[in-house]
Amino acid sequence: REQIKAAVPKLIAKWEPHLGVHVNRFYVQRMKTRWGSCNSSAGRIRLNTELAKKPRVCLEYVVLHEMVHLLEPTHNRNFVALMDRFMPKSKFYRNELNRLPVRHEHWDY
Repeated sequence: REQIKAAVPKLIAKWEPHLGVHVNRFYVQRMKTRWGSCNSSAGRIRLNTELAKKPRVCLEYVVLHEMVHLLEPTHNRNFVALMDRFMPKSKFYRNELNRLPVRHEHWDY
């Protein structure tokens, strides 16, 4: 949890100017079925603690994914186009995230 809390502000700061959105707050908590979630009207994102056990690029993918939801709340064509525009390998990262077993991996900063 602490690894994620330390890494996320930098990722939010990286993507906010590109997306033209502002994240009001983020939370890190255990989630049973999702890697993240977004409350687009409140500008809040929630991230799964299990992301600390995945490669760091997977955390960035989920942060970006939830931030794109601030622009487009559903997974429609516009959402997919935005993800492809800002992270061209997003489908690869999504597949990696879902393929990898949950295990601890050290992040190098």
